[in-house]
Amino acid sequence: MSKADRDRQALLQRLAREQRRVLDAAARDADRARTPRTAPTPRRDDSPPSRTSAQSAARLKSLTPLYKQRQQRRLTVLIVIIIVLALALTVVTGTLSASLALLGDAVDSASLYLNRADGGWPTTTGITEPLQIEPLADGFVELGNEDVLVYSAYGSKILSLQPSYARPVLAVGGTHFVVYNRAGSELTVCSRTRTLYTQRFDEDILLCAMSNNNSLAVVTDADRFAGWIHIYDPSMRELYSWRMPQSMGTPIALDFAPDNRRFASGMIAARDGQLNCSVYFMSLDSDTEGLLYTADAGSMLLRLDWQSENRVMAVFDTYIAVIDPRTAAEVARYDYGGAALQSVAPGRRQTALLLNVHGGNSLVTLSESLTVMSEIPARQAFAVSATDTDIYLLCPDAVECYGYDGVQNWVQTGLPSRPLAVLHGKQTLVFTGSQADVLAKPAE
Repeated sequence: MSKADRDRQALLQRLAREQRRVLDAAARDADRARTPRTAPTPRRDDSPPSRTSAQSAARLKSLTPLYKQRQQRRLTVLIVIIIVLALALTVVTGTLSASLALLGDAVDSASLYLNRADGGWPTTTGITEPLQIEPLADGFVELGNEDVLVYSAYGSKILSLQPSYARPVLAVGGTHFVVYNRAGSELTVCSRTRTLYTQRFDEDILLCAMSNNNSLAVVTDADRFAGWIHIYDPSMRELYSWRMPQSMGTPIALDFAPDNRRFASGMIAARDGQLNCSVYFMSLDSDTEGLLYTADAGSMLLRLDWQSENRVMAVFDTYIAVIDPRTAAEVARYDYGGAALQSVAPGRRQTALLLNVHGGNSLVTLSESLTVMSEIPARQAFAVSATDTDIYLLCPDAVECYGYDGVQNWVQTGLPSRPLAVLHGKQTLVFTGSQADVLAKPAE
C-alpha cells in the first residue's frame, strides 16, 4: 500500500471516530434535556469542534429556555394547587377566620402603639352616668344610655357609636365586645377601632357572652324551649347551636372556659314554690346536657367566673362557691352568714367581699380555698375592686387601698367627684363623673 493510500485510510478512520463522538455527545445531551438531574460534567476534548457538534449544541441551547419555562409553569401550577387546598382546609376548619381576626387585632395594636402620643391621662369621656365600664385589651369600653366609647391603654378615644338600643348591655371578650338590646333582638359586634357586624335575630335576646378569643354566645327565646344558644367564631361563623329543654330552667348567666371550647350556663327555675338555680357545664362538641351543679334552694346566682381547668367561681346572694367543672362538685365555699352582699371581686388566688352586716359594711378577704384571711370594717364603702395583690374600696369621697391581710396601704382623696369604678388594665384607672385618670399611691 502506498503512502497516499495509508494517509487516506487514516483520514477516513479519524473522520469516523469524530462522527461517532459527535453522535454520542448529541445523544447524551438529549438524555440530559429529557431527564435533567445533575449539572453536566465538563469534558476535556482537545479536538476541534465539528459543524455537526456546533449544530447540536445550538439546538440544545435553543431548547433550554423552553424547558425552563415548562418547569416554571409546572411549579406555578403546583403552588397554586397547594394554596387552594390550604385555603379550602382553613375555611372548612375555621382557622382562616380566626387568623384574619388575629391579623386585624395585631394591626389595631400596632396602630394604637404608634399613635400612643395622641392620648393621655386624665381623659374626659363625656358619660356622667355610665351603665357599664369594662376592661378591653388594657384599655376600656364605657356604655352610657346612648353612647358606647372605647379608649386605648394610652388614653385616646378610638371608637364611638350610638346603637340606639332601649336597654343596652355590654359583653366583652379579649379584644372585641358586643352591645346588645335586652329589650329586642339586635346586637352589634365591634373591635377596638371599628364596627364589625350587626345582626338581628328572630327571637328576643336574653343574654350574650364573649370568650377570650372573641367567640360570641347569644342566648335567645325559643318556643317550647328554655332558650336557644348560638355560638359564633370571631367572623360570625356559627360554631354551635342548641335549644335548651325547658327542664333546665331559664338561662341567666354564661361564661366560657379558658380553652374557649366549653362554657358554664347558669339557670333558674321555680320548683316547689321556691326559685332554684343550677349550673350546667357544656361542651361545643356535644349538644346534650352536661354535668350539673345544683345551688342551695332560694339562692340567686349573680355571677359565673370560669377561672381555670378545675376552677369555676359561682357567686350567689347567700354564699360563694368554687366548683370543679370536671365533676360539677363543690370544692370550696363561704357563707355570708345572713349578711347582704354589696360587691365582690373574685380571683384565682384571693377574693374580696364587701358585706353589709347589721347596717355596717365589712371587707372580708378569702384565700384560694375561700378561707377567711381578714375581716375589717369598711364604713361607708359601697364597692370593691381587686388585683392579685391589692384591694380598692370605693368610698363616697376617696379610694382606699388594702392588702389581703387587711392592712391599709394608702388612701387617695381629693378626687373630682364620687368614684364610680376602679378598673385594672395597663394601668389602674379611677372613674369620677365623666373623667378617667390613673389611680396611684399619693405622693408623700
